[in-house]
Amino acid sequence: MDINKWLEEFKENWQNHNISKILELFDKNVIYFETPFQKLKDFNELSKAWESVENQKDIQLEFKIFSSCQNKHSVIWKLIYKNQDDLEKTVAGTYLIELNDAGLCTYFHHSCETLR
Repeated sequence: MDINKWLEEFKENWQNHNISKILELFDKNVIYFETPFQKLKDFNELSKAWESVENQKDIQLEFKIFSSCQNKHSVIWKLIYKNQDDLEKTVAGTYLIELNDAGLCTYFHHSCETLR
């Protein structure tokens, strides 16, 4: 799977609150950083972290691939959504993503900043 297809599946499943399908995009032994300094310890912790998207509404997610070299990719992204209080939130940042030959993510490094 190429990075464009991976990102489209990621986006579609996020927008549809399909957490189980999001998790299927990740290798069970993925190295996953929720913030630049917070590495999740295992797949179970990753699953719990993704539960927060269930409270997001009207999700708009944009990606731009900044660079790619073989199976390693730098992605610039922007997320706009409404939280459970119907307040609009805007968050943007970067993803560092590594995919294996099966198209599963083996490394995911997330950094972001809340814009509003």
